[in-house]
Amino acid sequence: MKSMTEQLTFSITLTREAHTIAEEYSKSISNSLKQQQIYVNTLAVYAVDSYLQCMGFATDLQASDSRDRLTIKLMNVADLVIENIGKIECRPVLATAEVCEIPAEVWSDRVGYVAVQLSSDCKEATILGFTPQAEAEIPLSQLQSLEDFLLYLSELEIAKSPHHENSSTIVNLGQWLHGFIDTSWQSIEQLLNPQQLGLAFKSAVTTTRGQKIDLGMPIEQISVALVVKISEATASEIEILTQVYPIRNNVLPEGVQLSINDESGDNVLSVTSRNEDNWIQLEFSAELGEKFQIIITHGEFQQSRVFEV
Repeated sequence: MKSMTEQLTFSITLTREAHTIAEEYSKSISNSLKQQQIYVNTLAVYAVDSYLQCMGFATDLQASDSRDRLTIKLMNVADLVIENIGKIECRPVLATAEVCEIPAEVWSDRVGYVAVQLSSDCKEATILGFTPQAEAEIPLSQLQSLEDFLLYLSELEIAKSPHHENSSTIVNLGQWLHGFIDTSWQSIEQLLNPQQLGLAFKSAVTTTRGQKIDLGMPIEQISVALVVKISEATASEIEILTQVYPIRNNVLPEGVQLSINDESGDNVLSVTSRNEDNWIQLEFSAELGEKFQIIITHGEFQQSRVFEV
């Protein structure tokens, strides 16, 4: 981790426009401490908004809670919506401070937290760095750099794209029954460890294949195996068992969701991992010509595969 003296920072002059906006949102507040809180929060949001726009990110101030007059009266909030990414919290830091304080009320529904140091006369704002996770206090020396921040946002934008890592090719399960299987679908021996194989296969099935699925950002990414087992029930129908297993771990993270959507996009089955689950699964049947979608979700991240019988 770089020290603050080695990190790149970004300074912004807080113009008359910035102070006019801050005054507009804080002037109706009778409590002087709350008024000051709203004022500096508004300046911090203004600075981060200017910075992100300079860096090519589209923002939506009007959709942010920090622009809602009732919300800012009730909460210590300084969020900024970044289009196609989520909310970033812009926390003001006084000129003499050594830590960035993050109130507990903004610990959720945020993709990260940016520290914005205001000069003693509030004429300049310096964006110091960020942290992707909330704590009551983050030492300024432990902030991640702005280079990492921009990379983080770019990766998050890609990961949240509806087309990211989704299979553009429909997987034809009917062909699996005849031995025609795309090489992107591996044998489960290549994906799972021997102990998991013992848990997985308690009954014989015609064809079984799996695919590694990555969810989340590279720093905190989790990897799971999507396993699909099929057997021919009748001439026009197959039985399908789909399972999700952890990779490199014995248990799944809590909150991994496996869902089945029909051809119209409506959810028909869903299961979510609990604490200490070794795997999760759904079993169903499908007729020839029928299409469906398997979706795996963890937190804000999602991947899907489309199948046809």
